[in-house]
Amino acid sequence: MASNQITKDMQRTYDAYFRSSGYRNRYPQPNAATLDYLLAYGARDATEILDFGCGNGRYGLAVLAHSAANLTAFDISACSLAEFKEHLDGTPYRERVTFVYDDWPGLGKPATYDLILMLFGVLSHIGDRTARVQTLRGLRDLVRDEGRLILSVPSIFRRRPWELFKCALARRLGRALPPHDESGNIYFTRKVQGDRLCFFYHLYRLKDLRSELAEAGFAIRHCEAESVMPEWWVARSKHLHGLDRLISSWIPPALGYGIRVLAVPI
Repeated sequence: MASNQITKDMQRTYDAYFRSSGYRNRYPQPNAATLDYLLAYGARDATEILDFGCGNGRYGLAVLAHSAANLTAFDISACSLAEFKEHLDGTPYRERVTFVYDDWPGLGKPATYDLILMLFGVLSHIGDRTARVQTLRGLRDLVRDEGRLILSVPSIFRRRPWELFKCALARRLGRALPPHDESGNIYFTRKVQGDRLCFFYHLYRLKDLRSELAEAGFAIRHCEAESVMPEWWVARSKHLHGLDRLISSWIPPALGYGIRVLAVPI
């Protein structure tokens, strides 16, 4: 029940986020290092790609521009998909994109995709561990045996320490209710153009991400720090992006602002 409520909460939050100009102002373009990662690990040569939690196409559009793949764009936010469609206007990519709104059966038959993208913390928004593993198992069914999953999640060592402390204290005192009874689960609010939007996150340790992927039928083949600075800094400044990419290559994945992972079916 808690995970169902989280899904509804996140649906409302992201619809509000995309109805305003808040998201596109905060994240006007992809993290170039993440885009390079996608192209290096399969997007350039893929034929069928699922962008699970595609948002407004920040990464999907860039992948389409660098490949000949068909892209299935899935999201639980109708407003994000509407913005993605607007971004496609005037491009040659529209006929290669299929939009799926909050409908798992609409994603197709087993072994449909040779690459699945789950970027920028989408997995972290889903709910408790059971719900996250169930989602990953669903993606495992959809990816081909020789296919790949590329995802990124926020690191517990770099994000929201005050919210983490409050939840940990509530658990210690026996007062934590779902979803706060699970370590790493938090809610926080962000003010966007005058509105207070509420976000759910599960913040990850690398060992926990590895465990969830393994339970769902995936193994990590490569991982690295997604960025050192906050994503919105990197997405808005070429100068900061170059510096961030350099520093990110020196640090352990868990110390990044996010953790970027290549996983394969097992």
